Order: sequence, then structure tokens, then C-alpha cells
Amino acid sequence: MKKLIFLSTAMILFSPYAFVFANVEINEIMYDLKTGSDDGREWVEVYNNSDALVDFSPFKFFEGDTNHKMVLKQGEAKIPAGGYAIIVSDFIKFKTDHPNFQGAIFDSTFSLSNSGETLVIKNGGTTIDQVTYTSNQGGAGDGNSLQKINGLWQGTTLTPAAENKLA
Repeated sequence: MKKLIFLSTAMILFSPYAFVFANVEINEIMYDLKTGSDDGREWVEVYNNSDALVDFSPFKFFEGDTNHKMVLKQGEAKIPAGGYAIIVSDFIKFKTDHPNFQGAIFDSTFSLSNSGETLVIKNGGTTIDQVTYTSNQGGAGDGNSLQKINGLWQGTTLTPAAENKLA
């Protein structure tokens, strides 16, 4: 009986699906650009805050009361431990704004509110991370993004697919 329990536990822990519920968190939000229209130029960064590989391909981005499908446009769908991925509202516009960006990019269809809203990362029906932002936290039309730094959200210089830091 002990061997059966041990083998069952090992199969669950070491199966290729064991990493699905790793800690992926919303880490940076670019919702209100300084110049030009925000249309298609908004993006959200996610961070794999675990020591396991995460296959991000089955995840959904929930915004505006809609589960948005995400399509991998660049890079790998599997986010490495300590790695990043960007969810963009328009791949071409993101690459125009950030031509040298080499990381994982998932294209979706959304429009972030400039006054604030709730954003959710879901895997199936399970909420993996949820963030509610407001414009008074920072990043409102000043060229900065809203970033999670030491557990607090604040506006600072863009850091797509890099560690967040105060300017």
C-alpha cells in the first residue's frame, strides 16, 4: 500500500502537467501611453514567479468581462522559471514600438481602461492571478507603465521582459 501511495504521488508531482498551476503573476501594465493613441499599443507583462516551467498556451486573459484567447506570435509558449511573457493587444504595433524586443509575445484582443479595471490570468476556470489597477497608482499618460515592485504597484520606466525597477 505504501508503494502505491508513493508511486501515485510521484506520478502526480513529476507529470508534465504538474507545472500548470505554477505562480504566474501580472507584473507590468502599459495602459495609457504618453503620445498617440493607445489603440493597439497596450500590453500586459506576466512573470513566472516559480522554479518550474509553465506552458502559458492554455491560459486566458480576462478583461472587460471577457475571457480573451491568446495566440503565441513570437518566442516560446513555455515560460521558464523566473521568465516573462508579454500579452499585447496588437502584435504589429507592439513590435513597431519595441522593435528589438526578443521575448515571448502573445497576441490578444483587448482595450485597457485608462481609469483602471480588473485584469485576470486564468487557466481553465481557475484564477491564477488577479490585479485591479487605477490611474492614480501611476502610469497615466506619462510614458510610464504600472509595475509591481516589492509588492506595490507604481508608475515607472517601461521594462518589458525585464526586472521591474524604479527609474
